[in-house]
Amino acid sequence: MPARYGIGRNRPATYPWPMESPQANGAGALAFGRHLFDPERGELRTAGGPPVPLGQRAARLLHALIEAGGRVLSRDDLLRRAWPGQEIDDGNLRVQIAALRRALAEDRALIGTVAGRGYLFAGRAERRAAPRSRLPRPPSVCQGRAALVEAVLARVTAHRFVTLAGAAGIGKTTVALAAAHRHGGNVAWAELDGAASEEGMLAAVAAALGVELGRGQGGNTPGALAARMPCAPVLLVLDNCEHLADACSRLVEALLAACPHLGVLATSRQPLLAQGEMVVRVPALDLPAPAETDPARLAASSAVALFVARVTASDAAFAPDAAGLALAAAICRRLDGLPLAIGLAAAQVPALGLQRVAAGLDDMLRLLQGPSTAVTPRHRTLRAALDWSCVLLPPCARRALCRLAVLPGWFTLDEAAALLEEGGRPNPPSYEAIDTLAILAAHSLLVIEHGQQARFRLLATTRAYALSLDNK
Repeated sequence: MPARYGIGRNRPATYPWPMESPQANGAGALAFGRHLFDPERGELRTAGGPPVPLGQRAARLLHALIEAGGRVLSRDDLLRRAWPGQEIDDGNLRVQIAALRRALAEDRALIGTVAGRGYLFAGRAERRAAPRSRLPRPPSVCQGRAALVEAVLARVTAHRFVTLAGAAGIGKTTVALAAAHRHGGNVAWAELDGAASEEGMLAAVAAALGVELGRGQGGNTPGALAARMPCAPVLLVLDNCEHLADACSRLVEALLAACPHLGVLATSRQPLLAQGEMVVRVPALDLPAPAETDPARLAASSAVALFVARVTASDAAFAPDAAGLALAAAICRRLDGLPLAIGLAAAQVPALGLQRVAAGLDDMLRLLQGPSTAVTPRHRTLRAALDWSCVLLPPCARRALCRLAVLPGWFTLDEAAALLEEGGRPNPPSYEAIDTLAILAAHSLLVIEHGQQARFRLLATTRAYALSLDNK
């Protein structure tokens, strides 16, 4: 009669680990050789391949053997670990051990049998902790973005990879940061602003994930990083990707292919053009209608609310009346509802007053600089923010931006082509003109209105910047 758990066994089992569920022993995966084992999900991944579910019993057995650290575990030990409180035939244990060895394939010898005593794990494993949420502080003001934040989180869940795209200063990072804090799970925040190369980008992402990249040839590649990713679900935020768009695209594709529980949220002034990417264009803040005069409706506009909040942060006594709110609304309209520009303008109010700030927008590049809550230098002035966009443009697109700046409002493709093409050639516009407009739109430097005939325009801030450039 086969021995059964709890029958004919007088000696109580002793355990070198607490009798808890696998996930209680610490979050993260266990790495050994070519393999990565996620105890919480019961999955084994080999050589960066897709995770293979082991089943609850086999996963508990493997976890117990690894945690024993090379000590022999008796049949009693393992039966109690995999089938707590149940009377189980020894044959079930042998079936699960065989299943584990099949899953390990060429490395089946990692699970050794010690005759008359039990089983042991013959390898050496290291725990790879799931990344903990190491986020910058949540944005102090996030006016008018609640619905967008919820929509972004829903799309990351559904599609796994979302890029927030938009013009300089539109609030991409603010939205991403609000979404990261709202997420509730493991979040890794990788700030790519200071990364000047693909190697620097990989180092920043690895640090955010708590992963140590290997050294030497082949150790610092997207594939190498993907192979060392933790199995635990995580949202990876890549902030400021535009200057490394191609490198970020390669990395995201490698990570998503290797890590089925990973979600990626990127911010960039241009789409990354990676497989599986869903692009969400971040809009400007809501503006009150030009004819609106009701103070309550003016104050309810997200653009005006942000302006007032920024001024109040610098001057607690600021309490605009109806005329002040109307002037604040006019300032926000001049700035097209652009959060960065609104914040920079608001910072000048305590020193200059509302009227002088409104008048100073005729020279907005000079006015919109100085104190700012932005951490990065390129967000401390309007010119610095736009310099970052312009330096990423090919020369033909930079020249086109300067030429289009003479158009004061909305313009058509034909009107743009007349300016961009030598001699103002007639219709149809050349492919070169169309491609140039597409480049400017991709870099979020053109606003597009779709209809029977598409129309384009430059934001007032972009137009002022382009007019200041040397168009030679």
